[in-house]
Amino acid sequence: MQIEPSLEILRWGLVQIPIMLYNYAAELDLDAEDLGLLGGILFVYNRSKPLNGTGVEVGQVMQVCPVISKNRLSRKLGKWEKAGLIRLEGSSKTDFASRKIYLEPLYYRMREIIIRDHPAIAKDAYRNDEALIRAQEKRIEELEKELQLERRRNSSLHEPSAGSKDFKLVADFISQKTGNLLSIKMSNELRKWMDDLGFKTEFILCMLELCFERNINHPREISRIAAGLKECSINSLEAMETYFRTFVDDKPSQAYGFDPEVVEFGHYTGLDMSAEARKKVYYKWRYDWGFSAEMIKRAGEIMCNRTKNGGLDYIDGILNNWKEKNIRSLDDVEAEMLEHQSRRKMGDKPVRLTRTPAEEREIYIPPNNPREGTAVGK
Repeated sequence: MQIEPSLEILRWGLVQIPIMLYNYAAELDLDAEDLGLLGGILFVYNRSKPLNGTGVEVGQVMQVCPVISKNRLSRKLGKWEKAGLIRLEGSSKTDFASRKIYLEPLYYRMREIIIRDHPAIAKDAYRNDEALIRAQEKRIEELEKELQLERRRNSSLHEPSAGSKDFKLVADFISQKTGNLLSIKMSNELRKWMDDLGFKTEFILCMLELCFERNINHPREISRIAAGLKECSINSLEAMETYFRTFVDDKPSQAYGFDPEVVEFGHYTGLDMSAEARKKVYYKWRYDWGFSAEMIKRAGEIMCNRTKNGGLDYIDGILNNWKEKNIRSLDDVEAEMLEHQSRRKMGDKPVRLTRTPAEEREIYIPPNNPREGTAVGK
């Protein structure tokens, strides 16, 4: 009796999502959101289609999964189609909601995985076709070679380089001085000092020593000093000590008064960013919320285009909305704005309520209680 690979798929569990998808999710490049959306598609398919029916409309999936936006669903479907896991019916000019999703490629892919991992089933599936079996064995050999090459590449990447040794040296110094492990913020700032500002390891160690002597431990404050050192072209220990005595010790307000990034943002938006309170708001966006300088400038641009007298509060609202929606790149911003415009165009028009004489009502107030009334229709 011939063994059908589809039975092996069902053996993994009669659930909404085949359990084998979880096991092979990494191989198929599927994350948790992918699996959830596939579950929604399978739910629509099982609920509305007979066994011989194929294809699920995108609009039906959007009804089952209303939390996902149209743009994100479109990106997911494009990713699956490119990976050969689904087939989309209809062109890009077709209405998106009316396009159909076919899952046959996904099942064919799972079938191939079952055949690959179970040689006994492969013989029955190919009906002892020697040519197909040889092709499958050749494919397995190719995959094994690719795996060996990948392991070699990974092993070479993990070898300590000069840059990683310098990073570890500074990280150990910070941990020793502060008594704490290197935080994520300090790690990010350290990479900026090395890569963006181009400081050498010895220069960074001297700067940190002078900062720690003055109980300056916050990564953001140290980065402000680093930006000032770069702006003043400080390149020696003597000049660095003079800078600290002049701008950090005697005039602490001037030590943080110049920040090229904040100044550029002020020039770009026309906002006065000289006040320390305004800089703190900017640093909240930049470091606490984790937005890049380009994202903050984009929010400032939106503020300038939409308002005449907008300020930091308006920008703060925009960035807070992006933070809640996990919008972290300029491409995500453009996608969100296009989606917002489409929602406004397709939104329902306000309905004007009119009252005909037949719908009028009279109010009768009993003499004993003037506060209560009964509506009586004409």
